[in-house]
Amino acid sequence: MADDLDDLDLDGLDIDGLDVGEVDDESSEAAGGGKLKKFVMIGVIALLAVGAGGYFFMSSDGTTKVAQSDDDSGDEGEARETAYYFTLNPPFIVNFVGKGRAQFLQVNIDGMTRDPSVKEDITLHLPHIRNNVVMILSGKNYDELITMEGKESLRQELLAEIKKILRNETGKDAIEDIYFTNFVMQ
Repeated sequence: MADDLDDLDLDGLDIDGLDVGEVDDESSEAAGGGKLKKFVMIGVIALLAVGAGGYFFMSSDGTTKVAQSDDDSGDEGEARETAYYFTLNPPFIVNFVGKGRAQFLQVNIDGMTRDPSVKEDITLHLPHIRNNVVMILSGKNYDELITMEGKESLRQELLAEIKKILRNETGKDAIEDIYFTNFVMQ
């Protein structure tokens, strides 16, 4: 098949009004060389951008630091401490009874603290935290969790439980809040 393509003579061929004349090999190499340089430069820039993004992504420890603004909404003269966010990974997946049959619940939980050392405390005591969260989640039923009030009540119950575990294990009461970043029932 490649031999058939080499035997084709395309000099002077007119395709739908487009005149494809004889191509000068030197001019096509010069034009192709300029395009090749441009393509290589764009490729190098893209690789550098991807590499830099990958570096920043991989160097992150899973804790997001958010600076608080100095507006007038807080107490006068008191600056709020920086908020640190963490994620309890992997997501929690439990089964529970709902509508007379087994159903599944998947929940992603993030939390917020003002103490950056809490991330290490959570990692150290994660099996205890996960166990208690799974027990609480699997003890719920569909009717409780379908309403906004039920979800808020569950969030408050889980926050109290996580605070209790960390207070008992570390002596700190450093978790300020938790958030459901994903909540799926089926």
